[in-house]
Amino acid sequence: MGQRRKTGDGARLPAISRRAVIGATAIPFAGPVRGLPARDAVDIPAQCADWIALDLEIDRLAARWSELETLAVRQFDYFHLTQAQIRALPMGAEMDAVDAECRRLGDVREEALKPLGKLTPRTIQDVSAQLAIAYRILEFERGEAWPFVRKAWTFLSKAHCPGCGEPYAPKSLPVSAQ
Repeated sequence: MGQRRKTGDGARLPAISRRAVIGATAIPFAGPVRGLPARDAVDIPAQCADWIALDLEIDRLAARWSELETLAVRQFDYFHLTQAQIRALPMGAEMDAVDAECRRLGDVREEALKPLGKLTPRTIQDVSAQLAIAYRILEFERGEAWPFVRKAWTFLSKAHCPGCGEPYAPKSLPVSAQ
């Protein structure tokens, strides 16, 4: 049977126990303590995937510019032309547009990289996402760190957690345009 409550001027709120107050203060910590992402947590794999998508778009545009340049070399004496003459070629306007967009996206990519380098990974997926960016950065430089990064990425991109079966590297991290 339910309780009857007073209404009107004589109504009071029910008494709240100390235990209820203490329990209510612990609720915001329930997510992170139980392994759930904290509220307003940074999604490192998603941010890294966005950066990689931007980098791949720059690669695509650079390949298009290369195709246009190859056409200009085949059809004209491209390497002996002035900038004004190159702009006057049939593919000149598109080459200029592609070049301008590559430069713009390159600036965006550089600015987006700065905050990514300051993020602290909290999961193996965060680590693999950051490693995917290192892979993209080093891919064309191929310095002393390259063999280590390549082998680590190759392993992580194919490995799965033995406990839950989740891939260590999220599928949203396509580090190459293959």
